[in-house]
Amino acid sequence: MRSAGMRLVRAQWAPLTALAVLMLVSALLAVAVPSRTTAGYDRAAAAAFGADADIHVKGEAGGAAAFAAVPSEAALAANALAWRDRLPRSLAEVTGEPESSVTSPGDRVEGEFRRPRILYLGWEPGAWQRIRFVSGHYPFNKPGQTSGDMNVAIAKRYADQLGYKLGDRIDLGGMSVRVSGLYAPVKADQFWGPRARILHPTIEYLPNSTIEADAGTALIDASAYSRLTRDPHLKLTYDWRFPVRTGVVSAEQTRVMVRDLDAFRSAVEGRADLFPCEVSTALDNRLKEFLGRLHAAQSVVGLAFGGLVAVAAGLLLLAAGLLGERLRPILGVMRARGASLRQLAAPACGLTALAAVPAALLGYAAGRLLDAGPPQTASLVAIGLLVLAALGVSAVMVLRERGGGLGSVTERRDDLVAARPSRRRLVMDGLLVVLAMIGVVLLRERGASAGTDPLVAAVPALLGAALGVLVLRAYPYLLRAAGPLLRRRTGAVAFIGLARASRQNLVGALPLAVLLLAATIAGFTSTVDTALRNGQERASWAETGAEARVEAGSLDEAGLRRIRAVPGVTGAVRVKVIVQASSATDQAPMTVVGVDLDAYRRLAPEVPGIPDTSGALVSPLAARTLGSGTVTLSRAGMDPVTVEPSGQIARFPGQEKNSAFVIVPYRTVASATGFPSHVFVAGDHIDVKALRAAAPGDDIVLRQRVLREMTGLPLVSVVHETFRNGALAGGVYGLLAVLLVLVVGARARGRMTAHLRALGLSRRQSRRLALVEIAPVLLCAVGAGWVLGLLLPEITGPAVDLRPYTGGFAVTAHVPGLPALLGLLAALLLAAAAAVAVDRAFDADPGNALRTGD
Repeated sequence: MRSAGMRLVRAQWAPLTALAVLMLVSALLAVAVPSRTTAGYDRAAAAAFGADADIHVKGEAGGAAAFAAVPSEAALAANALAWRDRLPRSLAEVTGEPESSVTSPGDRVEGEFRRPRILYLGWEPGAWQRIRFVSGHYPFNKPGQTSGDMNVAIAKRYADQLGYKLGDRIDLGGMSVRVSGLYAPVKADQFWGPRARILHPTIEYLPNSTIEADAGTALIDASAYSRLTRDPHLKLTYDWRFPVRTGVVSAEQTRVMVRDLDAFRSAVEGRADLFPCEVSTALDNRLKEFLGRLHAAQSVVGLAFGGLVAVAAGLLLLAAGLLGERLRPILGVMRARGASLRQLAAPACGLTALAAVPAALLGYAAGRLLDAGPPQTASLVAIGLLVLAALGVSAVMVLRERGGGLGSVTERRDDLVAARPSRRRLVMDGLLVVLAMIGVVLLRERGASAGTDPLVAAVPALLGAALGVLVLRAYPYLLRAAGPLLRRRTGAVAFIGLARASRQNLVGALPLAVLLLAATIAGFTSTVDTALRNGQERASWAETGAEARVEAGSLDEAGLRRIRAVPGVTGAVRVKVIVQASSATDQAPMTVVGVDLDAYRRLAPEVPGIPDTSGALVSPLAARTLGSGTVTLSRAGMDPVTVEPSGQIARFPGQEKNSAFVIVPYRTVASATGFPSHVFVAGDHIDVKALRAAAPGDDIVLRQRVLREMTGLPLVSVVHETFRNGALAGGVYGLLAVLLVLVVGARARGRMTAHLRALGLSRRQSRRLALVEIAPVLLCAVGAGWVLGLLLPEITGPAVDLRPYTGGFAVTAHVPGLPALLGLLAALLLAAAAAVAVDRAFDADPGNALRTGD
């Protein structure tokens, strides 16, 4: 029995090897691709957090209440531990040990300096382990001291830059401090990130003014802190900082962190045994922005992944079906000799399991060894479904023999053209089409809220399968219609090739469904990828307003001429920006933008959303403020401007989105002086250094830099990489489907061509015959699938929302780029080349292939 099984394995080595290789590759991709994508999401989450995303618990207190709550360093540390115990799990997992500090309000240093100085006094227990004294000593103060100079320590770099030395006295108005030690940091540490004032001077503004000042922090000891709490009017800032360890942040944690941040705020505000505190962090906006981008990425990537799993499953079904077709004569003979269905299952399902199960395990192990990212449960589910699908085909092949006898092999014809579908199959096909339609309707109704729902991932597979059913229904009629036309041709190659294509059964036509799904995924990913790039291009024009935008504090005609004279500049349009203007009836501030719209449209026609009018335009917020009538706007330094809105404009380059602004002709504000100007610069290969030299001290916004920032977002690279890999994987799977069918059926086809060669068919005609046989499947499947892929973004509608990556601009132009079209043509040529290569490899000499009597 064992030798019979080995003979069966040797006889079917080609389909078994093909099934094993395909299962190995599919399992490897099912592990590596989701893990790699998840790792990309995690890297994007860490990048979105940034270096200053720490969580702070801050409170203000002074006098006896402050000292009673925090009398010592031990009490300060105990409160830090109490806050840590209140941290929700998701926040505790990504934060390090708490760091405590107490800081006094900034006092202005008495004296005459080049720039005013502000000095803070900081009690930083965690700083002492991270510094070394360059000169002097620790700033000891006598316990209970209430008068005299307070000893402090300052950074050596701070002292050198501002001219202080050891023993200097610094007068802070109501109090004076004396420098008792100069220190330097031991090494670079994340601790110093939010505490730059301790190491060197920083630029701050004096309270309630725009005057810049040099700010620094001097370190004090516990006795000095106790002295500060004796002043009931002095409010000290208590800060317990929880540094975020970005290296351990995962994308999935961010969903929970948004909710847990609110819970932590409630816990902090509800604490009754301490002075009032609140949570301060930059994570709120960053998490919401990241989650919006993550949601969009997972939606479109889920569509691509679902389609690829369907393609892989279709290819494995094809391989298992071809193996079943090779086993069909053997199963028929066994059934004719009295074998039961259970006995037939041993060779059929056993061979499939022998090829599929070890290959799936090996593929999973290889995927984990690649260490592309964290393991995903979805990978195990996908591999299990693929193995079950392959075994299911073998079970179906066994059930086909329940009628019994050799008649199951010799009498039935299931050619695509000749066979008539049963009622059961028609009902199943109809249910599949209805299910696809229901999935699309539900997906469009749920819109962007669908997210990573399995329904999103299933839509491409459902639509592809439904379209495949329709194509399979139309495929025989297309072949029948082409038959009479080819009979009129003088050559026999086209007619014979079409006849061979017509004699294929359902298993032989499975490549049509696989190719259709592969072309759908390739078309979808390439189309959305191109649309995303085009949307980011439009967004960069809308953000910048031209190839460059110069934001000048003030600009005269000479400055404008210098900008126009920069090498590469072909044109420049000046825009005057007047902020804080208002009407007499409503004092709500708004911005008046003076620009020659006709000249601006000629300068930068690529900027979207600029109405074709030369009158006054108002933003939606300004329209609600001004109303629909004529309004006069004015402010100091500007002559009153009468505004009669002729339309609305959603956004204008250089103005904040959803802000209140009015666009007026430049001539109406040309006489206003002392207001900033924007200069929109057009050109090709603009000399940026020369442009900066022509506008010294002014901010310059470059469109290419804005575009790089948009495309350089970590999640954008994950989406682009997934789309590129999805298109390549779809193409490779499609070619493997073609190659599989060609190789498995090559021996039988070789015997057929040997008969034709004996009748006079030449080698060249044999190559052409191979192309004609495969052409109907290629053209029908790839054509239908490619069209579905182009329409899929429109079909899925709001579920594919790329606005988080395009500055809010909707991406609607779903047209594949030139590389995608060239890739499609290359795939078709490769499929044709594979057909010719297999025909040549299995070309048999008629004298050796034909037996006596043939």
